Amino acid sequence: MFKREFGSALLAVFAIAALAACGAPAQPTTTAPTSGVVVTDALGRAVKFDETPQRIVLAGKAFFMVLDALYLFPEAAPRVVGLPDTTQSKTDFYPVIDPHRANKTFFQGNDAGPEQIAPTKPDVVITKSVNASKLGKALEQVNIPVVYVDFETPEQYTRDLAILGQVLGNSERAKKIDAYYKTQLDRVSSKIKTLKDADKPKVLLLQSAEKSGTVAFSVAPAAWMQTLLVELAGGQAIWKPAADKGGWTIVNLEQIAAWNPDLVFIVHYAGNSKDVIAKLKADPKWQSLQAVKENKIYGFPGDFYTWDQPDTRWGLGLLWLATKIQPALFGDVNINQEIAQFYALYGLDQAAVQSKVTPRLTGDLP
Repeated sequence: MFKREFGSALLAVFAIAALAACGAPAQPTTTAPTSGVVVTDALGRAVKFDETPQRIVLAGKAFFMVLDALYLFPEAAPRVVGLPDTTQSKTDFYPVIDPHRANKTFFQGNDAGPEQIAPTKPDVVITKSVNASKLGKALEQVNIPVVYVDFETPEQYTRDLAILGQVLGNSERAKKIDAYYKTQLDRVSSKIKTLKDADKPKVLLLQSAEKSGTVAFSVAPAAWMQTLLVELAGGQAIWKPAADKGGWTIVNLEQIAAWNPDLVFIVHYAGNSKDVIAKLKADPKWQSLQAVKENKIYGFPGDFYTWDQPDTRWGLGLLWLATKIQPALFGDVNINQEIAQFYALYGLDQAAVQSKVTPRLTGDLP
């Protein structure tokens, strides 16, 4: 549904010339305002539509982060017509936020191409910019408009929420959602801004993953949300010099011991991080670590998704981290109230949070 540009200015010139040829005096003319919608996406591309898109498809790698942001807008649910059937979570978040789920087309896996997407007749496909070279290029070849977002850092959240606001025709809502995240950032930064480096504990955040019966631990790249959250919450991300830029880097216990962290946080995407913590505390090898001896090893919380990643829940992750890294400064944070406030953005009241979210909470929470 790309907007086709017409030469209105050129037509105006022809009209003036015609009047002049007939001996009539040339009159001042005004060009009619261009109708339609122009969205400037994360890649700086101006994507033009005749009208506000009504049929939206989500696709590509890490699409659930885009979906969770999109559904913060109340008009999104009825407009989404297609999306992958695979998410990171074993418990489905869609039924909680989308009463129109039965009317969706679900693509098998998150690598759907034009052959699956085109039959849904989308006005636009929204995907992360990492999908531009393959998925995006293929869609544009068959004239399916694509809008790219990132949603990887706090700064990108501000920009990408504004992009979604343009797509949905609700920029005011985008500003309100962005204000929530900026408020969380300000709450934390205002309390840690005067801290000296000596006041910031050495923090190690590890992902725990099991494959073929073997448990491996890895650290996130320096520029990823996991690292940013630790630093924003008043800690020193001691693994940064050893982190690879391209993805999680496996580290062994010898390296972990050499870092000698003051606090350890465990992320476990495949289950409850609290279960991993219990095993580590019972492991003689881990018991030699100072952080374990002092009971300063924590399972990162989550519900449908863990709070450490650039999903919409990162604001919760930031506040929770701050209470653990700088407990003297954040003793006033009531994480249960924060959970209720966050899910109110999705239109869930306290009763809905208690029945649909609370039973899924994982990690070290009160």
